[in-house]
Amino acid sequence: MTSHPLDRLHDLALFVGAQGELRAHLEDLLSRVASATDAAACSIMLLSEDAGDAPRLKLWCATDGLPAAAWGETPGRGEAIAGRVLESGASLLIDDIDASEFAPLARRRDELGASFICAPITLAKAAIGVLNLSSSPGAPPFDATSLLYAEIVAALIAKSVQVERLQTLVRSRLAHATLAREQKAVVTRLTDGSVPPARLAKMLAKSFFRDLSAAGFEADQIIEAASEIIALVSEDIRRYRRHTARHAK
Repeated sequence: MTSHPLDRLHDLALFVGAQGELRAHLEDLLSRVASATDAAACSIMLLSEDAGDAPRLKLWCATDGLPAAAWGETPGRGEAIAGRVLESGASLLIDDIDASEFAPLARRRDELGASFICAPITLAKAAIGVLNLSSSPGAPPFDATSLLYAEIVAALIAKSVQVERLQTLVRSRLAHATLAREQKAVVTRLTDGSVPPARLAKMLAKSFFRDLSAAGFEADQIIEAASEIIALVSEDIRRYRRHTARHAK
């Protein structure tokens, strides 16, 4: 790369700030992350949204062709390298993973170097995921500056996730009504973006049920309303698949 790392970091910050829906631009995001950190490969893992009191990490996106098994792995706190970083909340910089205590936990690939960084992605002082970076073969190992860049990138990703979650909240009129009734501690958690959308959806569903019940709707009428929601979601999925199929031709 000919540009200065700070220039690439600045470009990444501008990119993240300009994207309204980050999930639609994951490939571009990871390419910029790899460029900003001089990594050969990078991946982002976020806590699952529907695992109750013991959420587990799940691969969200990755630059390189990871084996299918990687997408099925869901380490919890303290498990594997990512789980340890998630539990400690502190970044991990490894010069040579083969010569480290983490060698048995590493998935080695010939196209990657031996240096590795895992940085927590933190929201509201709580880790919600990790950023993994692997060096290039033959390149110098990551150093303290590399770690600093990785932590800055992780902070940018955290803010982008927070913005997406808050946008979900802001766009929902039902959420507005629900927030007005919740306790201050609950509202704070919702409005700082630390609550995953899936958990927010469950809370809104409970509120929807309570409102219908309080309004005098009977059980079969509430079931009919829920069935209508399922039908609308199913139609939306069919529409998306038709759109994807047309563009794939």
